[in-house]
Amino acid sequence: ANNPKGLLEVREALEKVHKVEDLLPIMKQFNTKTKDGFTVNTKVPSLKDQGKEYDGFTITITGDKVGNILFSVETQTTEERTQLYHAEIDALYKDLTAKGKVLTLSAEFGEADAVCNLILSLVYYFYNLMPLSRGSSVIAYSVIVGALMASGKEVAGKIPKGKLVDFEAMTAPGSEAFSKIAKSWMNLKSISPSYKTLPSVSETFPTLRSMIEVLNTDSTPRCLKKL
Repeated sequence: ANNPKGLLEVREALEKVHKVEDLLPIMKQFNTKTKDGFTVNTKVPSLKDQGKEYDGFTITITGDKVGNILFSVETQTTEERTQLYHAEIDALYKDLTAKGKVLTLSAEFGEADAVCNLILSLVYYFYNLMPLSRGSSVIAYSVIVGALMASGKEVAGKIPKGKLVDFEAMTAPGSEAFSKIAKSWMNLKSISPSYKTLPSVSETFPTLRSMIEVLNTDSTPRCLKKL
């Protein structure tokens, strides 16, 4: 709204951008207030309260006269913001529990797909809630895989090279969009009945030490190269 050349021209210019490095010159061209950098704040739409939005994360791009560019991503939270996300996650979990019970009594595809979307929506809000380490992000993805297994689905696909699941969630316009993106490469299939013969995790790894040890084990040689 503050752009002298109009929002439409800015949008058209941004659609041609393919690299982060190209953003700063464009913003300087259209907005003299940009100076050495600019900040963009994202919004996360609520499923629980339609029309309501939560604060997402902040992207900051700064540059100097030499041409160096600093690109940073920050997620700042307050107690109020955290509680809003918790309420969203709690509502989704209750809905997931209810639909999960229905799924056990029904073989309808629509029920299974609804449960899958709820699982992905849960992790969508978790990823947007707080800054995550690589480990925290991977554990969250492991929870997705486990929850989908519990619903009778197996993830047969792999995360595309160059993609980060948490950033896919953080940059998606909403939970529905994230679910669609994730399912496009998850290649979900009905789980094989043979999984019931697998040993119990709690019995196989009874101590915290054994759990940590197995998480640090290189399982690559034991995994299939192609799924």
